[in-house]
Amino acid sequence: MKTGGPLADAPFTDAPACRRAGILAAVLAVGFAATLSAQETSLTVYQDGRVMVRRTIPLALPRGTSTVSMDLGGRSADPASLVSLDDGAEVRGVVVSAAMGAEGALRRALGRDVDFLLGGDSLRFVRGTVLSLDPPAFRVEGRVLYDMPGRPAFPDSLVQLAPRAEVTIEASRAVRTLRVAYLAQGLMWRAGYALVAPASGTGRAAMTGAATIENPGALAIAGAEVQLLAGDVRRAISPRAYAVDRAMPAPQMAMAAAPAPPSEEAVGESHVYTLPGTVDFAPGTSRTVALFAQAAPLVERSFAFRASGYGHLQQWRASEQDLHAEVTYLVRRPAGTAFGDTPLPAGVVRVLVPDSAGRVQLLGEVPIQHTPVGRELKLATGTAFDITAQRTQLTFVQQGRRQVEVSYRVQVQNAKADSATVQVYDEFPGQWEVLSSTVRPERLSSTSVRFAVPVAAAGEAALEYRVRIRW
Repeated sequence: MKTGGPLADAPFTDAPACRRAGILAAVLAVGFAATLSAQETSLTVYQDGRVMVRRTIPLALPRGTSTVSMDLGGRSADPASLVSLDDGAEVRGVVVSAAMGAEGALRRALGRDVDFLLGGDSLRFVRGTVLSLDPPAFRVEGRVLYDMPGRPAFPDSLVQLAPRAEVTIEASRAVRTLRVAYLAQGLMWRAGYALVAPASGTGRAAMTGAATIENPGALAIAGAEVQLLAGDVRRAISPRAYAVDRAMPAPQMAMAAAPAPPSEEAVGESHVYTLPGTVDFAPGTSRTVALFAQAAPLVERSFAFRASGYGHLQQWRASEQDLHAEVTYLVRRPAGTAFGDTPLPAGVVRVLVPDSAGRVQLLGEVPIQHTPVGRELKLATGTAFDITAQRTQLTFVQQGRRQVEVSYRVQVQNAKADSATVQVYDEFPGQWEVLSSTVRPERLSSTSVRFAVPVAAAGEAALEYRVRIRW
């Protein structure tokens, strides 16, 4: 993979001022956010806004120490992260000139003559010398004004629309290109998924995944090879940019016409997704690309009631009323299948279910963590409208200082037109045993038990159980 960066630079070593002006004029003709070719640039975009930029810069460096001027990618590059990727070439220092706009141009104009545009309908200028900016002082026609006589109009040699870096390189041999890498801010990405579950709740579903790459700032890149990194990558401090552009345009969505999903590989303890082909970015836009081909996993819907915060070691005075069952969709991802062998970056899964006319309805948005291969998805979408319950403590018997026997009834109502099996969970402290129950208990751990209660359509069912607890 060939690498490069956000702006094709015209490097120079100790060039005279006139040459610098000519180079800057050429840069301005291209524009602040000049485009890059795919042969010169590759990017790794992180989910927290960081971007690893890799560039191959065409330049002629002699053996020894020399200084070149380059654009590190707008307002957000970190010069302290700049490293050379070539043996025999070492970055020895970076001096950043970040003064941009009218104030920066005025500072560069100290002691020089500048034209000032006067008010009115015609283009009328007056020439003055910039004496000071603090306090502001300008000499015009032999007199000193403590205010600008008009709007300053600068020559190209004083204009800087992006931070520039003077990079000192120590080369053990003469080179014609320089490969560098550095960190910047300005792009971020997030994963999103859509699961279209069957109306019955169980069976084959359709699941898609996509990555949305957001470019809220002033970063324009054309034809860049792009990788997306998913994982928990620690950062030491908050990012510090040259300058922050607070006036961000509203993002516009663009769907990528990628010929195939990204390729994926594990790098260290993270996963990297390499997008096919190249990607064009423009400020204020978002680009969405598919993460994998549409999958058809098996899903199972379940309903559950869980014990509330009421303690088992005290007597209840009232029943819990109008409990609504939790709804969870279990998405199977067995290893050895295309979908099961696809690691899923953290993101949000939107669960959709078709109505009687086939129109899908959003039933829940569920955040998921990074999901390794073969790991199932458990998507808790909310609570059931039509499956409710009441939970009552029937008896409470204190047997000494550290033992009680307590019993409960859970009355489940199902107003749906289909039967359902409802899972009832409970948690106990200390040592415990279920002495009796109307439904077979299933011990899940040292503290939890589950009862699978079948409930007929438009019917109800009762679960009763008695437990001895020692502590």
